[in-house]
Amino acid sequence: MSSEETVEVVIPLVKTITSLSFRNLRYTVPQQQRGGSDKKQLLKNISGTFRSGRLSAIMGPSGAGKSSLMNVLSGFKTSGVKGRILINNEVIERAKYRQLVAYTTQDVPLLQNITVQETLHYAADLKLPSRVTRIHKTKIVNDIIALLGLEKCAHNQARNLSGGERKRLSIGLELVSNPKIMFFDEPTSGLDSESSYQVIRYMKELARQGRCVVSVIHQPSSELLELFDDLYVVADGRCMYQGALEELVPTLTEAGFVCPQYYNRADFALKVASMLDTDSGDKVNQLMKRMESITTEHLNGFHDDQHDELLDEGRRKGGSSPQYPISAFLQFWILTRRTALGTFRNLALTRLRFIGHILFGLIVGAVFYDVGDNGSKVLSNISCLIMMLMFIVFSNSMTVVLTFPLEMAVFIREYKSNCYSIAAYFCSKIVADFPLMLAGVTCFQLIAYYLTGQLNETSRIVMFWAVCALMGWTAQMYGMVAGSVFPVDVSPFVVPSSMIPMILFSGFFIR
Repeated sequence: MSSEETVEVVIPLVKTITSLSFRNLRYTVPQQQRGGSDKKQLLKNISGTFRSGRLSAIMGPSGAGKSSLMNVLSGFKTSGVKGRILINNEVIERAKYRQLVAYTTQDVPLLQNITVQETLHYAADLKLPSRVTRIHKTKIVNDIIALLGLEKCAHNQARNLSGGERKRLSIGLELVSNPKIMFFDEPTSGLDSESSYQVIRYMKELARQGRCVVSVIHQPSSELLELFDDLYVVADGRCMYQGALEELVPTLTEAGFVCPQYYNRADFALKVASMLDTDSGDKVNQLMKRMESITTEHLNGFHDDQHDELLDEGRRKGGSSPQYPISAFLQFWILTRRTALGTFRNLALTRLRFIGHILFGLIVGAVFYDVGDNGSKVLSNISCLIMMLMFIVFSNSMTVVLTFPLEMAVFIREYKSNCYSIAAYFCSKIVADFPLMLAGVTCFQLIAYYLTGQLNETSRIVMFWAVCALMGWTAQMYGMVAGSVFPVDVSPFVVPSSMIPMILFSGFFIR
């Protein structure tokens, strides 16, 4: 593929001209030690500028602070951060800043049973204001699909996408809201050379449309490196180089580091950045001081002390009451539709749930056959009823515990992007899965109730069915709480263990 090849499709979203500047950013995290707690500074008064219309790369050795800088600039890290960030040389409150920024992590979680087109449509419904018409949303989605080359897989479920297609879909999810600034954390990780080239090429096209596009990149090939316009090299939490790609080698040569012929410029920059603890460390420090002085000349706005805690102020002012694009009811309705669609498309789990309810209903009916009509077997009938309720609780809570953590990453990503509230998501999960839970409980109850010979009275049947349904619904809520509080490898043990006391004192073991 030629590096001169360009993407012809132009997305009809509003083009923006935006520059991002940051000055004296300091990021400190607590560090546990034997004698007590201490603090470690990951970013040390780092400054720089990223311009719109240009694709910028952040590079550096492992542990240099690349991801920390990306997390701070994207607004995902605010605690322990000091300094200032400006958009078009203006201070922006954090709440508004997050609306202008899109952040794509290395591995973007996707709902596996939803197609590419549906995923983008739901993203448009959640991220765009309700005043945007359905026709306009559809046009935006179709143009994103065309821009990112997803036409062939538009109707494929996410589980069937290749690595490159998943990366491009993750870009499309952020592009729906037409952000002015886009951050990418190692978008080529896990991809082959061809897929990596396509992803970076699409990112460059986004930058050409006037956006500020910044990406953390790790050891790119020479072909990939040529797609970037600007380079920002981080070493030990400080800026070692910022500027145009073609000026990298001359700048390093002037500092006393000569790049061998035919040597990858990215590898050479990383090699120089790793020399801080060697005999050449003084020259690297001098280069850093030079870069800091150059950056300061471009960012000599207002006094630093006045805005030293700008990010913390923005967090206090704008972080407490996030603004959602749509109303709470629309959030609930859209999430319910999406969750129900994904649930009913998971045919393997759906069949397993129904088969399990039917089989256990037959087993209970065989073990406690016709005990309901026999007065001498009242205690056995009590055990039968308790066993039926135990199965309903375990089956519904464990189903949620095992599947909910798989969707947790999607929820965290969308919630941090201010797509919807926690209440809307929780209610949608409970309501969307209710019909399937109710159908399974009904099948189990009808089989077990008939075979165990319970009284054939309509009022009793309805009351027992209502108790079973409410128990199943409550168990689902309990499973969601356990699945969200405990890690995925712990929650399957927490739920059964927490139910043991209830079973012990229910009359099943002790009468």
